[in-house]
Amino acid sequence: MDEQRVRAALDAVVGQLRRYVPDMAPYFEDDRPLGEYAKALSPTSAVAPGHAARQELIARSVRKVLGRAFGPGGPADTVTAQDIRAVNIVDHHQLLNHPLLLGTNIIANAGRLLSGRPAAPIVTLSCSNVNPSNHYMRNGFRFRGTDIPYFSAKEHRDVMYYLPPRPFDFVERLRSLKRWSAFAPDDQDFLEEYQQLLNGLDHSGCTVHRDQLATVVHGTWPRLFSEELRPHIPDLLYAGAEDVARESLIELLAEESWLSTALLDPAQRQRVLDTFRGVVVAWDEAAGKGTHFFWLRHPRRPGLLRLYVQGNALVPADERFADLRIPLEREALREALHREDLVPSVALYMTLLLFAGIRPLVGPGSLVYTTQLRDGWRTLLDRHGPAEEARLLDEVDVTGMIAGTPVFFERTGPTLTTCYAADVMSAGGADAAYVDSVLRTPLNDLLSVGSGGVYDLFANSYIPKEKRLTERTGFDEAATLVHDWV
Repeated sequence: MDEQRVRAALDAVVGQLRRYVPDMAPYFEDDRPLGEYAKALSPTSAVAPGHAARQELIARSVRKVLGRAFGPGGPADTVTAQDIRAVNIVDHHQLLNHPLLLGTNIIANAGRLLSGRPAAPIVTLSCSNVNPSNHYMRNGFRFRGTDIPYFSAKEHRDVMYYLPPRPFDFVERLRSLKRWSAFAPDDQDFLEEYQQLLNGLDHSGCTVHRDQLATVVHGTWPRLFSEELRPHIPDLLYAGAEDVARESLIELLAEESWLSTALLDPAQRQRVLDTFRGVVVAWDEAAGKGTHFFWLRHPRRPGLLRLYVQGNALVPADERFADLRIPLEREALREALHREDLVPSVALYMTLLLFAGIRPLVGPGSLVYTTQLRDGWRTLLDRHGPAEEARLLDEVDVTGMIAGTPVFFERTGPTLTTCYAADVMSAGGADAAYVDSVLRTPLNDLLSVGSGGVYDLFANSYIPKEKRLTERTGFDEAATLVHDWV
């Protein structure tokens, strides 16, 4: 596709997104440099008194979850409530890998990357209720256009949350699959060094794979940047969102609040079920989607069971496991959370962040569902109380867009290629000139590179069938046009 057609295709896609998905329109009209936009993502106003103690609780839970992976004296010990007032909720709990997820950590923290000053750690609440074969991971990571597995195909239904610790053995797997010789000698050297790095990190406190991943993300994040930048890059800490919510709920369920009432009071609980039915991350019983508040540990494999409220209990939708019901009672829920038998759903942990007044930094899809969750809770609490909590929810900003576009590219002749994390690391990381150019790129130009993917996300639900575009550009074509400085 020539430059004129690429420009026309981008303009058409962005034009329809602005028209048919009005929540996205402001971002495609925002021409502030990324660095300036990113600085505005962090709240500057005082914390509402009703939110202060709750944010301290979330920060305490983050420290507890990460402390299990890093041990006492680790990087998580310094996390404060201020560090989680605005937090990336887009990423998955896995190796740094996919360009779209890498971009979230850069965009959310762009204003801090070249500050030259000591910076507090970056906390990302990553989703661990995904399987190893998910689209962003594909059983491992991607390098030089090839999927590199360290999970087996038979684990495709398992979830990251419950997987036991394991060695990173992708070199051995590539050899056994007869795929090792396809890599050039320099790439083989990188893969061997990368595997040695991952296995050589301190995993001594890691009793589950999700803890190993926290140490791996922390240990590999600096390598996305050139060696001279690494001492100045803030730590990146991946705390599993489900774990943080689980630890927080153990404490919250011992107290009275509108959140505990929503789970424990039958009348209010039914209102909640009716209010959020059909929201993407909540539940839709007729369609067999989602779960009521929590997922349940599968008794036979590292997996999850859907739960539905029946009377005063959470009961597995799969009748074969009906005997594993959990009473919807304060202590029964707290004990099941403590045993890690219950895993909070996305709808529940996002509600917890709203309850604490934390600004979720979102992607195009999560922009929609976090807005639906906040507005639904606000209406429900305004009608059924406590009304002051509805007013507190008015103060929670859910419009912090940080996703939907890659930021790492390499040039091959006249064109650009979108890079995965291992590609960036193998090249020595992005230098100061590259990072500075990204920071100076206008937000709307940056987002236009990923606009085709955003369009695919929303097309079926928002754009009339007869108006849908058939020609869209890929990341590489769009980036070649937009990022001509690379």
